[in-house]
Formats: sequence, C-alpha cells, structure tokens
Amino acid sequence: MKKNRLEKLEAIRGFAALYVVLFHTLPQKIYLAGINVGALFRFGPEAVIVFFALSGFVIKYTYERSKDKSFTFYFTRRFIRLYIPLFFIFLLGYIIKSYSEGHLANPEWKTLLGNIFMLQDVISQKPNVVCAAYMGNGVLWSLSYEWWFYMLFFLLASNIKKEKLNFWVNVITIAAAASYLIYPFIINRLLMYFAIWWIGVRFADIYLDKESYSFKAIQGHVAVLLIIIALLGLNLYLHFSYTKIYTYPLVAYPFIELRHFVFALFVMMGAVVWNHCKWVGFNSIFGIFKYVAPCSYVIYISHHYLVVDATYLRFINNSIIEYALYIIIMIVFSYLLEVVVYEKIRKLIIGK
Repeated sequence: MKKNRLEKLEAIRGFAALYVVLFHTLPQKIYLAGINVGALFRFGPEAVIVFFALSGFVIKYTYERSKDKSFTFYFTRRFIRLYIPLFFIFLLGYIIKSYSEGHLANPEWKTLLGNIFMLQDVISQKPNVVCAAYMGNGVLWSLSYEWWFYMLFFLLASNIKKEKLNFWVNVITIAAAASYLIYPFIINRLLMYFAIWWIGVRFADIYLDKESYSFKAIQGHVAVLLIIIALLGLNLYLHFSYTKIYTYPLVAYPFIELRHFVFALFVMMGAVVWNHCKWVGFNSIFGIFKYVAPCSYVIYISHHYLVVDATYLRFINNSIIEYALYIIIMIVFSYLLEVVVYEKIRKLIIGK
C-alpha cells in the first residue's frame, strides 16, 4: 500500500512534466470534431503548482525519515539534486545560443549569477523581479521558489517545535499575502507561495502519522488558503489596471497569483475526495507516467531548448513527426542526464 501511494506521486510528477512540455509546444487551438481540444493544454501554470505540492511532500517525508538532520547533510543533498542538472542546462542554453549566432555568445554573466543565487522570475509577468530566467528558459522561475522553500523549511523545522510549526507557517504566509497588496516583490512573493508548498507538507504529516486523509485533517490549511485567496482577490481589484500592461494578463500579475492559489485549493481538496473514492481510475489515467518520473526534472528544465525552440529537424516538413522526435530526443537526453550522469556525480560527491 505504501509503495502504491508513493508511486502515485511519481506518476503525477511524470505527468506534470510532460504536460508542461505540451503546454509550451502545442498551439492554443486544435480542433477535433469541431471541439477545441487544445484548450485542455492551457494550464501549464497549474502543473507547476502540482510540482510545488509534490515537492513539499517529498521534502517533509525524506527529512523526517533521515537520521541526520544537520544543515550540512540537508543542504548538500538539496544543492546536488537541484544544481547539478541545472548547470548542464545552463551550458546547453549557452551552446545553443552560440551555435545560432555563429560565434561565442554573450554569457550574460549578471543574469547567470542571479540564477545561480536563485533570484530569477518571469519579468514579463510580475512586478519588481530581480532578474530574468537564464537564456530565455522561462520555466527556471519555479526553481528559485523551490530552492528558497527548501531553505525556509529547514529553518522553521529545525527551530520551531512541531506542534507550533503550522501556526507560524500560517502567520508568515498570510502576513506575506497581506503585504503583497502594498508592494509585491521577491520576499513576500516567496513567503506567500510557501503556503502552496506547505500543502505537500501537510499531506506528508498525515501520511507519516498514519492518519486518514479527510477534510477535518486539512481544514486548518484550507482556511489559510481561503484567506490568501481573499487577499489576492482584493489585490486583483486594487491593481486591475496591470492587466492592461501585460501581453497575456491571465498568466500575469495580479491575476496569476490568484489563479495559482485557487488551483492549489482545488488540488488539496480534490486529493482528499479522490482518496475517499479509493483513487478510482487513477492508474488508467496517470499510471503510465511513472516511467518518466525519474527524469522529469530534466524534462522540465530542458524542454525549452530541446522541444519548444528546436529547429534542427525542420527539414522533415511534417510538424507532427518533427515534434514527436523532439520529445523522444528530450526524454532520452533527460534520462541520460538525470538517471545516468547525475547519479554518477552524486555518488562521487556523497559516496552513496
């Protein structure tokens, strides 16, 4: 049962990664029998929210099961996991840009440094962003959130008693959301989004404590999400003029934050309902995606170069075959980097 439950997380992770690829690749309008099925692939931002919740579960689960709870142990493993594949993708982006320009390209040191220190976000969608994603690889915005979630989790988990932890997370995230109405910037944005990541932590708590997934078990965090949603609804009302500034207002400030949190609430409550229904139909829909889960991280951070912006197979003159091959190549590349190369480097560094 335990293995099956965790396999579900793997399947969702693999699905979410491939869904983001399709979100960035497929046209918005694909008509089948007069129905625009392309609309089914317009929810890439929501897939990232799923990643956040899954990450919260995994980090909490592995942290509690680890005998070594020192910062050195925690930091080293999180750094290796996130950065080793990422440095390869930085290099890939630079090589591709240099090739397309026919000479060594500008390495954009300032932006690269900002990405190494995890300060990147999507400048075209949010105000007061510190720096852009490196080499136009927009999906890297979520990695800055992930990294600081990791650090904040350790800070809180190692300094606050377990019975007080949820209370302080609630205070921090709600206060950040309230301040977001006044001046949105990197710190209050990250602290506010920590409430979404904490969904996974709450589910991990329930799992580790062998409790039942019920609305009663999650009602406290549901209340927190509802408060933040109300604040973001007010933020949308107060700053609605920004929707005329951004080219795609549905995926930009001040709408995108509200969209993220509404979906996060849907994920949290939907998971409880589906669990109550014994996960009927889950394996039929998502089960196959567990096979790409081991390389889903690299799929996510490499697909901009290997699929979305790829052109080297354009001579095929058949877009369906062309992009199908791009996706296959991306999966093979991702497997080699994440499962083969990364694992070898990880073992060299930590010895196991």
